[in-house]
Amino acid sequence: MAEIKIRKKKPVWPWILLVIILAIVAFLYFYGSMDENDEIDETDDITWIHPHSNEENKLHI
Repeated sequence: MAEIKIRKKKPVWPWILLVIILAIVAFLYFYGSMDENDEIDETDDITWIHPHSNEENKLHI
């Protein structure tokens, strides 16, 4: 009879784990860097309103 060699399959879970880790790193790289820009944009939108500016304009009319 002929001899049949049986090979075990290589485990797949290390590749799955590698893909998950790379996905997490990519997510944190792209979305983690966006958080720093949001804080700067919030301060650019602030304008000062002088509470007495309307009263002064009424007196001069």
